[in-house]
Amino acid sequence: MYPLEHDQLAFEIGEALVAKGAKVAVAETTAGGLISARMLSVAGASRWFERGVVVYTGTARRDVIETDTEILRTYGAVSPEAVTDMVERLRTRAGVDYAVGESGIAGPIGSRRSPKPVGSVVIAVAGPDGTKVEEQVFPGSRAEVMVHIAERSLEMLREALVG
Repeated sequence: MYPLEHDQLAFEIGEALVAKGAKVAVAETTAGGLISARMLSVAGASRWFERGVVVYTGTARRDVIETDTEILRTYGAVSPEAVTDMVERLRTRAGVDYAVGESGIAGPIGSRRSPKPVGSVVIAVAGPDGTKVEEQVFPGSRAEVMVHIAERSLEMLREALVG
């Protein structure tokens, strides 16, 4: 049973990471820090949470994570290729076992450069067994889309950890 003051999903992730002797890093764009905040709500997160970065712009992704500029130009920031590149580079740079990241369009208006609708997101989890990528379109307001992104990102990380 998990302590009630903790986020259950984040608590389960922490338990799984500790059991594996593993650490995680997070790269967020659209969620704006919600994924990291949920993980850090768990007491003892310092045993398994290495770092979290909010890299909202392409410039931030290049400066902080050293994402491939050509991938961003060719496929766009909200693409499986760009998010895969982001999490794989973060995993290496942070020296962790797992990295989770996302990029999306929270709204209320869409991107001028992308035909993707508001609520579109790409989430990826990189780990020892490879990288899993998922594309979604979440309904709701900007705040609701951000919450959906954080929730699904954590669910994908848990799935990578425990199957």
